[in-house]
Amino acid sequence: MFERLLFTVTFIFSVFAFTATAQVPAASEKDIYRPDKSDIIAWMNQASNIPAAQQNERADAALKGIMSSGSKTPRSDFQLCVALAYLGNAKAQRCVGYAYEKGIGVVDDTLESYVWFEIAQSGGDAESKADAARLLLVLNSAYPAPSEEELEVMTAEQKGKIAGYQKEIKK
Repeated sequence: MFERLLFTVTFIFSVFAFTATAQVPAASEKDIYRPDKSDIIAWMNQASNIPAAQQNERADAALKGIMSSGSKTPRSDFQLCVALAYLGNAKAQRCVGYAYEKGIGVVDDTLESYVWFEIAQSGGDAESKADAARLLLVLNSAYPAPSEEELEVMTAEQKGKIAGYQKEIKK
């Protein structure tokens, strides 16, 4: 009797355990999260196959969707912009700045947004200068506001990360 009860309980438990692990939801376009290194490297590998002539067009289309908050594929747009941004595309770097500012496809983060606008500006995207200046006012209104030195260090660290990821892709 005890063995039969034990078998029944074990069977029921294993069915519930299997069912619980089998129902992992697929990622949706509305998912918001902060990508990790493995995500970024995978996206960079995919985007590195996009011809150089099309990279700016694709980044521009994603940027327009993110800026208007009307993107039908915010997560995909963010992923594309991150990949191209880490590959060095200044327009995509600006796109990542907007995504972080507005929280589209990623967690909103004004400080991270500022860093990406600074990187885009140093990469040749002239429009990012006004965006960085605007966000600097927002950051300076916060208490405690980050110092210029702290912002420069954060920007330099992100540039270092970009260079490191690019080296990994070239391996």
